[in-house]
Amino acid sequence: MTPLSTLRIQFNAGYTFVQAERDVPAFAALGVTHLYASPIWTSTPGSTHGYDVVDPGTISEGLGGESGLRRLHDRLAAHGIGLVVDIVPNHMGNGSRNRWWRDVLRRGAHSVYARYFDIDWEGNADVPAGKVLLPVLPEPLADGLARRKLSVIHGGRGEASLAYDGTRWPLAPETSAQADAARTPQDWQAVLSNQHFHLTYWPLARDALNWRRFFDITSLVAVRVEQPEVFEAVHALLLRLFADAVIDGVRIDHVDGLSDPGAYCRKLRAALREQGHGREPWIVVEKILMDGERLDARWETDGTTGYDFMNDVGALLHDEHGATALDGFWQACTHDRRDFDAHVREARRQLLDERFGSETARAVKALSALIDAEPDTRARDYGVTCLRRCMCALAASFPVYRAYPDASEEAHPVLAAATAGAKRLLHPIDHAALSQLVEWLTPSEGQTSLRREVQIRFAQVTAPLAAKAVEDTAGYRWGRLLSRNDVGCEAATLARPLDAFHQANAYRARHWPRAMLTTATHDHKRGEDIRARLAVLSEIPSQWAEAVQGWRAENDRFRHASSDSPCAAHELMLYQTLLGAWPCAWHTASPSAASVRSFAERIAQWQRKANREAGVRTSWLAPDAAYEAACDAFLNEIMGASAFVRSMQAFSNAIGPAGALNGLTQMFLRLTCPGVPDTYQASLGWDQTLVDPDNRRPVRFDAAMWNPPASNGVVGPQAWRSLMNRWRDGEVKLTLLCRLLHLRKQFAAAFAQGDYVPLSSGGPCQAQVVAFARVPHAGSGSSVVCVATRHAARHLGAASEAMTRPDGVNPCLRAQDWQDTVVHVGTVSQGARWRNLLTGTPVRAAAHGNLPVAEMLDVLPVALLAPQ
Repeated sequence: MTPLSTLRIQFNAGYTFVQAERDVPAFAALGVTHLYASPIWTSTPGSTHGYDVVDPGTISEGLGGESGLRRLHDRLAAHGIGLVVDIVPNHMGNGSRNRWWRDVLRRGAHSVYARYFDIDWEGNADVPAGKVLLPVLPEPLADGLARRKLSVIHGGRGEASLAYDGTRWPLAPETSAQADAARTPQDWQAVLSNQHFHLTYWPLARDALNWRRFFDITSLVAVRVEQPEVFEAVHALLLRLFADAVIDGVRIDHVDGLSDPGAYCRKLRAALREQGHGREPWIVVEKILMDGERLDARWETDGTTGYDFMNDVGALLHDEHGATALDGFWQACTHDRRDFDAHVREARRQLLDERFGSETARAVKALSALIDAEPDTRARDYGVTCLRRCMCALAASFPVYRAYPDASEEAHPVLAAATAGAKRLLHPIDHAALSQLVEWLTPSEGQTSLRREVQIRFAQVTAPLAAKAVEDTAGYRWGRLLSRNDVGCEAATLARPLDAFHQANAYRARHWPRAMLTTATHDHKRGEDIRARLAVLSEIPSQWAEAVQGWRAENDRFRHASSDSPCAAHELMLYQTLLGAWPCAWHTASPSAASVRSFAERIAQWQRKANREAGVRTSWLAPDAAYEAACDAFLNEIMGASAFVRSMQAFSNAIGPAGALNGLTQMFLRLTCPGVPDTYQASLGWDQTLVDPDNRRPVRFDAAMWNPPASNGVVGPQAWRSLMNRWRDGEVKLTLLCRLLHLRKQFAAAFAQGDYVPLSSGGPCQAQVVAFARVPHAGSGSSVVCVATRHAARHLGAASEAMTRPDGVNPCLRAQDWQDTVVHVGTVSQGARWRNLLTGTPVRAAAHGNLPVAEMLDVLPVALLAPQ
């Protein structure tokens, strides 16, 4: 059964199947059709996310095991709710609980699991052939040996392990006695030389790793799921769950890490269909689309997990007229005139040098093998070093995450764009070699296996490189407006016109009506309502600049002069983060000291991660303790200064209503645009979470959710007014979410497969109206008209003269604000009588099928209408 809507739950020790089973009545009352579970497979002990699976053949006992999952399914099914699970086919956690990996370390290339992992058994200059590099020591091996850090531990089954400060690795069986007798550093060196792993200091992973990993995370080893026996082992339990109708579909994590994502997705659908006796699974893939990229329909998926929609709706809420002023303010404060794309290019080059040497080396090795196999090519004269330089320049200029070995036509424009960028980075003498490399990287009919291997290895460089450079590095270096710096978002584009939003939705309705829509995930950098609030700044850039200038001047006394901490870029991003995350529930000038301290601790956690991800003044590889301590001190000082807290609270009060309006519009569009809307657990109320681990905190499903007003039918206008007047508590968002989810069921023909018809507006405020119709196919149900508000800051008092406006402004425009603005609905219905499905009130169309916006949006900033 294809979901009509999903609720995404983050399972971990703080929220297990037992808690979910208890909360099923709340899920049913909310109105979702499916629960969408984070990875539930046995993972690394203590994992809070589940993406470090150590055994895909079992379900985590810490969550409740398979029996607990089946009980949860039965409880869900009794309430008409299905189940979707998250799978991780690309990588595994390689800790001591991973028996496949442990066996490889114990037996090397002779292990039955040796082919399960992407290991180069030929070794390299730093790793002897036949060994697996283990760059995990916190110090050079010689130092550890001198300090007698190594020891031997014998297990209950007669197996021995090498131990270093509590961490263990399995010894080759034939070396156990030798290890027991080891005493001197020379003895231990002899023991280690006879192992199937090469134990070293952790920095060597950057350049010499002889196995593929997830991004640059050495604790996650890549799996060769393209091998039939590996595919079967990884998916056996999943297929059984689908065969037993325990699950209805899957979300595929990091599909771009696979050697051939299209072939994998087709194989998975076929396997699920076969096990389900023809029942079609719902399959969505975590895929970031960039630079106008489209998902390949040949993959046979139902669409992406929705980051493309998150980008579309975010761009819609921003005001393009604020871009120039925000750019100018950022440049004036930081003296950095580079745009976002320049930061991305710089980040890519830096990451290739500092983090992805091992991945690049594997690609170059494949390239060397290709040169040896094609003796007639000019590449022998160019040389491997030159071709490596070209490969790095091409990767640094790649406009999307990766190219695919079965997409020759799509590869041409991507490679052409990358080639143009690479030429700007290379000396002209290298251009001929670059052309040869691009020829090899272009998929073609009948190409050799070696050419395909080069294409795959190159793709497995560009995909993680793009993710780290765009999302994690440049996104924390360039902060014009952080609401556009998030996963899958086009940070360089502040806003997009309404027509572009309509076009994207119309395309989605035609080609991907079952794709997931999301605005919040376990991976977002900022919660959906942080982004919605910060979008208001694009409408009032001068007021924002004035406020920040005042804060910078006032807080300069707290700056650590010797280290200029924080730098201007980090300081500006800190103020944005404080404003976006400033709790909606705070409305007085003086929140309690305890709540301020708790809030500051969350911000400090974000600040340290953000500064390290930026990799300029400090980094994960080489943390600068002094700079980080100075930034922490600065944060603590300003949060302890009552004048600053009052000023930030005043600014939050001023833009809060407009931010809340944006948040309600964003949620409304997620629930009404083409696709399957997913609601992340943290976004049931105002979602002001920050980057993980903040956004992965357990969520308590309050008992009040079990029977919210919206689940019982129409919520009257007076009840909505009351909710809007006390919008800060977030109940209006939950109630609206619930009402829309139930209406999706009632008008499933329109929402599940209906066409998307943009509607035009007229009048003084037409630019602030987003309107469209969802029209079911002929004879299958009633059409609905969807209307939402945007760019309302000037009406809601988010301006300097309104900073002292009394708290409690309702985040909805008044009739006099709309004046004579109308929505033209004549293209979908000539009827004059309509009903607002949210409030139950009638709305009468004027001449020529014009619906008055002031009448539709008199209580809420959004409306859903059906003809009477």
